[in-house]
Amino acid sequence: MDLNGKSAVVTGGAMGIGKACAVELARAGCRVTVADLNEEEGKRTAEEIGGLFVKTDIGSEADVDHLYETVKQHFGGTDILVNNAAIQTDISFEETTPASFKKVIDTNLYGTFLMISVFSREMKPGSTILNMLSVHYEQPRLNKFAYDASKAGIAMLTKETALALSSKGITVNGISYGAVRTPMNAEWCDDPVKSAGVRKNIPLGWIAEAEEIAVYVKVILESFSEHATGSIFTIDGGRRLK
Repeated sequence: MDLNGKSAVVTGGAMGIGKACAVELARAGCRVTVADLNEEEGKRTAEEIGGLFVKTDIGSEADVDHLYETVKQHFGGTDILVNNAAIQTDISFEETTPASFKKVIDTNLYGTFLMISVFSREMKPGSTILNMLSVHYEQPRLNKFAYDASKAGIAMLTKETALALSSKGITVNGISYGAVRTPMNAEWCDDPVKSAGVRKNIPLGWIAEAEEIAVYVKVILESFSEHATGSIFTIDGGRRLK
């Protein structure tokens, strides 16, 4: 795909991996819409890249409809959708309440479904959707099971929607990444002991920067988005091998 002039929507685009993706796609010539609940950082990112910011809760049908109509009004539609927005909790199973579990699922899994459902209605053939996953969609761990369960759901949603949308010429793929230095992960990234423990599980030995994931996103869009669909591409420093 030639990215120049394409309309791209990045959810969770205010900070972290989402911001890095927004910056990278804008650099490649895309007209980027940053969708995020963080209005201050979202506006700052949009201004930095010359893009559009729309305050959005992806778990809200009204918000997603508003985002869709706004993008359509400004850019005529959407060629690229990057579903990146997500929240997570760090809490034991015993301490997890139904409400806290539901909040993660409603944002991460339901929100991704809602974005695909609304935006794919008028996407043209050749358009593409990328869902951001995690190596933990298939590797369990303690205290983050709500987030991990949501990512496992998104992995299957990726394959199911790829099948469903193939007749419309829309491709849907996922990106599974490992440990990445982001504001969401600041608690352990900034702790020398905890970060050292994470690096032990990465064969290549380092924690990725958000920009590395963004470059991978651009490469997939440029080189693999036309024929690959229902695929999950992995960039994790070998984390899945342990």
